[in-house]
Amino acid sequence: MKIKSIECIPVDVPRAARVRIQAAHGIYAASHFAVIIVKTEDGVEGYGEACPELPWTGEDQASCIHFIRRYFAPALLGHDARRITEAVLVMDKLVARNEYAKAAVEMALWDIAGKIAKVPLYDLWGGRVRDAVKIKFVVSGAPDHAAELAQKALAVGFRYIKVKTGLGLAQDLARVKAVRKAIGDDVPLGIDSNQGWTVAETMRALPTLEDQGITFIEQPFSRNPLEAMLNLARATRIPIVAHEAMFSRDDALRLAASRAVAVFAVTPPTHGSYVATRDILGIAAAAAIPCLLGSTIELGIASAFMAHIGASSPSFDGTVPSDIIGQFYHDRDIVTERMAFAEGAVTPPSGPGLGVSLDWDAIKAFRVDKH
Repeated sequence: MKIKSIECIPVDVPRAARVRIQAAHGIYAASHFAVIIVKTEDGVEGYGEACPELPWTGEDQASCIHFIRRYFAPALLGHDARRITEAVLVMDKLVARNEYAKAAVEMALWDIAGKIAKVPLYDLWGGRVRDAVKIKFVVSGAPDHAAELAQKALAVGFRYIKVKTGLGLAQDLARVKAVRKAIGDDVPLGIDSNQGWTVAETMRALPTLEDQGITFIEQPFSRNPLEAMLNLARATRIPIVAHEAMFSRDDALRLAASRAVAVFAVTPPTHGSYVATRDILGIAAAAAIPCLLGSTIELGIASAFMAHIGASSPSFDGTVPSDIIGQFYHDRDIVTERMAFAEGAVTPPSGPGLGVSLDWDAIKAFRVDKH
């Protein structure tokens, strides 16, 4: 089952204007991603997705495609597609970091493995521990706009809301108050500043956040120094979520040892995909730290991949719901399937491997190399 070819297709898929997320690191009008297709000599195809956001992942569409075409594809041609951990070691030896590029290839190899075994990935990884993965809706923008979006999200079945902050303390707190007023006191409400606040701003915000019944604070300020996060945890009862501080196994170890955060936001492509993610989940489980699946607002391939991970790992227990939300922020996707959504949770596809098929008409419309 040797690898015959690895193809990269750059795509720019517009994000729905009304729900487009405004975060501390900017506004993305489109998902500038890449579709990866790995083919074996036996005719099996696996799909991967490179889904970076440059300001915090350190990679972009062009860098992912460059490293895959220039380094990973030549090294992996002829490699047994089923020897996935070995393929990861090959890529790690060739190129430091660049985890989103590596993740896209590894994702496609797992898709192949599931198709060979004729089972969905959650069964390949030991079976489901839950039927669906709880998720939350993310709102941003002007306070009245964010409040309206939150109400509409609840109307279509969401049960948990996250507000983007980190854009200026006064307007951030106004946004939080508007959303809380719109959704009532019983709906869980968290915030995510994407490192946009200073430590001092975060401390000033705490009284308002506590008064508004905020259920988590995600990455309010820079990932360093770690002591600042620990001091924040000591200053409030609101659980702290690490996201931009959670890139690697080393990050997981130091965060677990410090007890600076209550929840890990695990984003598989940030870590290099599943091989590294399962190690991070092991650290989290050993430390009794619950996890959520973080996001760069993925398209359908990576979203399905994340849903399989969420369904098969005990760590994603819904303490804070995950961000497998890409299908709600794109009017059109590059796969033909949408994951089932009900009662605030998505169900991973049940077909073999990822369980998704490519929408070639959409890819033709969105690809930017026009080959």
